[in-house]
Formats: sequence, C-alpha cells, structure tokens
Amino acid sequence: MTGTTIRFRTVLLTALAAGSFLGGCNSAQKDELTMLKDSNAQLTIERDEARNALDQSEQERRRLDQEIASLQTKSTEQAPLAANTQSTETMPKLDLPEGVTADMENGVLTLTIEGDVLFDSGKASLRPEAKKTLDKVASEIKKKFPEKHLRLAGFTDTDPIKKSNFKTNYHLGFERAFSVGQYINTKGVATSKIEYSSFGPEMPKSSKKESRRVEIAIVNE
Repeated sequence: MTGTTIRFRTVLLTALAAGSFLGGCNSAQKDELTMLKDSNAQLTIERDEARNALDQSEQERRRLDQEIASLQTKSTEQAPLAANTQSTETMPKLDLPEGVTADMENGVLTLTIEGDVLFDSGKASLRPEAKKTLDKVASEIKKKFPEKHLRLAGFTDTDPIKKSNFKTNYHLGFERAFSVGQYINTKGVATSKIEYSSFGPEMPKSSKKESRRVEIAIVNE
C-alpha cells in the first residue's frame, strides 16, 4: 500500500468521524430544544394558574372589604340609636345605707356592699351591725324591684387564704354572697329569685378594702 493510499484513507476516516460528531451534536441540540419548549410550556401553565389564583384572591379581598364597609356603616347607623337608648336610662332613686353604692351599666343596676361592713376578716358570717344594712337593702329591693331577679357575687382581695377555714378566696367569696342572699331571703326576697357566684380575687379594685365586696345585680328573669 502506497503512502498516497494511506493518506486518502486517513482523510476519509477523519471526514466520516467529523460527520458523525456533527450529527450527534445536532441530535443533542434537538433534544435540548424539545426539553426547553416543554419546560417553557409548563412554566406558562403554572404562571396562568398563579394569575388565576391571584385574581380569585383579589376578588375575595374586595368582597371582604365590601362586607367590612357595610358592617361599619351599619354600626355607625346603629350607634346613635344605642346612644339614645343609653341616654334614656336613669338611675332610680334609692334610699341606701352607708357602705352601699349603686351603679347603672347597660341597663343593669348593681348594688355594691362593702365587705368590711358585712364581715370580719376571713369570715363569712354576717356581723350583727351588717343586718341593719341588709334590712334597708332588702326593703328597697322589694319596694322598687318586686319582679326582678338578683345575682349575688362575692369578691375578695388578692391576698391568699392563710388563717381561714376556706380553701381559696373563691370559696370565701361564694360563702359571703350566700350569707347575704340567705339573710335577705328571710326579709321576703324569694329564694327562686336569687342566684350566687364568686369571682374571688379575679376583679380587684384600687384598694384591698374596695376589693372586698358583695355585689347584687338586679336583672330580669
């Protein structure tokens, strides 16, 4: 085999190899282009879905804004009516003894009796002089509110129970309210019209003395 023949074969093989390489590159490029097109299509779908979700969210936000505006308008319209209703509430004239105050809120009259007027420290038994106070309170209730019901609640200061037979301030508060209710029951206030509860130390006032109290809320049935 001559040198010329060998060179020819080498050139031919080189050309075939280059053609094969270029063919492989074209195929890879086609595959990559197809993948890019598919990926772009998927991204377009996801973008459209996101836009739709955003549109729905915006519509829902606008709907809620309209509802809030409507409620605010109704509230504003009803406020004068509530104010007028509040303004028509008048505190009834009451003949209350010392140590008893009256307060009117949202149409409910509440009588507050100082705890120290009623009880000795840590006790739930009425002091002898407390009965005179409760006599006047019971008389006013029967005279002015014969059809009303009474909600009696006992309150204490925040000092923990130490030298007392009661487990907690809640027990003490309840027993004090019960003692008041039992006494005014003997003065003609029906048992069926009296309810009891205790808030113990939960609602203290500005001083320990003010915190110790029994409240009588006068309410409808």
